[in-house]
Amino acid sequence: MNRNRAAVLFIGVLVSAPLLALYHFGVFPEAARWISGRLPKLLVLPEGELRQVLPLQYLFYTALAFSSAWLGMELEAAWKKYLYLLGLSFLTLLLTPILALNGVLFEPFSGILAASFAMLIGVIVSDRAAEVPVQEQFKAEEPA
Repeated sequence: MNRNRAAVLFIGVLVSAPLLALYHFGVFPEAARWISGRLPKLLVLPEGELRQVLPLQYLFYTALAFSSAWLGMELEAAWKKYLYLLGLSFLTLLLTPILALNGVLFEPFSGILAASFAMLIGVIVSDRAAEVPVQEQFKAEEPA
């Protein structure tokens, strides 16, 4: 289990750091501006402008990266992993209008991207870790 914890921490940092860079280069703030232009046409929002809370965004996608990496390594069935990502994507997209009704601008794309990449890397790492003992078993059974 300690090996999985170290791998989860590594994967979480590996996914979160590029997303933070994309925030600072303006990719996700541009997506947030796009969303803020579309939301008033779809919802009756409170008076005033939507405010973006960047620490909330950072915390959200970092938490999703770590939890998705952990579940990608620990869940045994592929359908459970897909169902987790589908439900997470739906709830993350639903969080945008809910927070907009409270005056907070929330862009969901970074969270969905973090969860998807962390889950993918977690699955790759767990499959590779499961593959190594099988190869060692075959080497032990070969006659000398």
